Amino acid sequence: MKSSRTTNRTLLGAAAAAMTLSLAACGTTHAKHHSSIVKTAPSPHPVTASNRTIWLLAYSHFNQVVSNSKVLQLFERGTVYEPITSRQTANTLHNIIPTADFHSAALLAQKIASPPFLRSVGAIIYDNERYANTPQIEQLNPLHYYTEVSHLAKDHHLTSICDFIQPDRLPASERNPSNEVPNCSIIGLNTVQQSERNPQTYLAVVSRAVRTIRSVEPSVPIIAGISANPRGAPVTAAELTTDMRIVAPLVNGFWLNVPAPGVGCPSCHEPDPNLLQQALANLPASFTTG
Repeated sequence: MKSSRTTNRTLLGAAAAAMTLSLAACGTTHAKHHSSIVKTAPSPHPVTASNRTIWLLAYSHFNQVVSNSKVLQLFERGTVYEPITSRQTANTLHNIIPTADFHSAALLAQKIASPPFLRSVGAIIYDNERYANTPQIEQLNPLHYYTEVSHLAKDHHLTSICDFIQPDRLPASERNPSNEVPNCSIIGLNTVQQSERNPQTYLAVVSRAVRTIRSVEPSVPIIAGISANPRGAPVTAAELTTDMRIVAPLVNGFWLNVPAPGVGCPSCHEPDPNLLQQALANLPASFTTG
C-alpha cells in the first residue's frame, strides 16, 4: 500500500532478533504520519483487477457458513482471508488467503521469524484490543505497534490487516486523522459492530470512520465489521443483511465475526454461525462493494 506518510520507525532488525525488539521500551511514544488532508474521499482503490469484495472469516465457522450455495458463490466472487492457527489448514477455495491472527506484536515478531510460518500464510492480522490478550504496553501505544507490524509485514511480503484506532485510545493532543489510521494494507472497522442493530446508526458510524480513513489514505481497502454475536441484545439476520447492503458503496468488504464468550467478549452469547450464513444468503446474487 502506497502512502505519503512518514513514520518514526523503530527498525525491527533481522528476523533472528525478533524477540529482542524494542517493543517494551517505547514508553508512550506514538509513530507519526504526515499527510495532506483530502476533504472528499475519492473512489476506493480496487482490491484486485476485478474489484473483488473482501471477505474475512475465521476457520472455526468457515465451512458451516459457506455450506450454503448462495454464500459460497459470494465468496467465490471475492477475495477471502481465512484466519487459521498452526494446526489448521485453510479451506480449498481457489481465492483463499491463509491468514494468521495476532493480539500481540511481540508474538507476531517471534512467529514471523519462522520459515514454516511464512510458507503457511499470505496475510497477518494485528488486533490490538483493550483486553488481556494484548500486552498492556501495546494497548497504551496502538499506533506505534500498528506501524511496527505494518513494516514487519511489508518486509516479509505479507498483507497486513489492522483495525482503525478509536480516538479515545490516543492522548488528547494526538487525536487527529493521521494518528487514527494505521499504515497497513487493509483497515478494519471492528468497533462498528456495536451499532449494527440499527442500520441507520451503523451507516452513520461507518461513514464517519470511512471519511477519516479516506482523508489520510484515499485508496486503502476498508472492511467493515459484522458480528453474528455482538455484546448485548441479539441481532437478527435481517439487520445484518441490511447493514451490509447499506454500507456496501462505502467499503471494500466485511470482517465477519462469530465470537464466543471469552476474554475478548465476556458478555457474548453462544456463537450462532447459522445466523451469519442466513444474513449472507439474503444478499442479492449481484452484491458487490466499493
